[in-house]
Amino acid sequence: MAGLLAGIAAAAWLWFLALGRARGPVKRLALRATLLVVIGALVAVAAHKGLLTRTSVGFRIALLMALLTVAVGYLYMTRFCGSCGRMVRNLKPPTCSRCGAWLPIHGMTTRVRRPGDDRRWDPLEKRPRPAPPRDTAPRA
Repeated sequence: MAGLLAGIAAAAWLWFLALGRARGPVKRLALRATLLVVIGALVAVAAHKGLLTRTSVGFRIALLMALLTVAVGYLYMTRFCGSCGRMVRNLKPPTCSRCGAWLPIHGMTTRVRRPGDDRRWDPLEKRPRPAPPRDTAPRA
């Protein structure tokens, strides 16, 4: 009976994350907390079964890195609309299908994609620096 209730609660939570109406930052924080809880539960189950105590250090590190890679990848791929909170797991659509608001570029940022901002980001490209402020007072 407890397993059934836990399953129903998990399904309701996933429904809220995917389709529920809340602001984007709230749902982004809820997704991050959910992923941390799931990863913690997986590590706890692995430790309880002895998977982390009877294996080599390299295997433990590889297992934890795999879990973190999946979590970070899911955080990157999952975007939330800032207006209505809809979860979008596709990086191609620039706008929300529910309300039409601009979506973030990816799930790890809140910077939105705007019209005319289709060029790729180049880390080596230098941005023009603003001109230093001109002081009218004489220097001593």
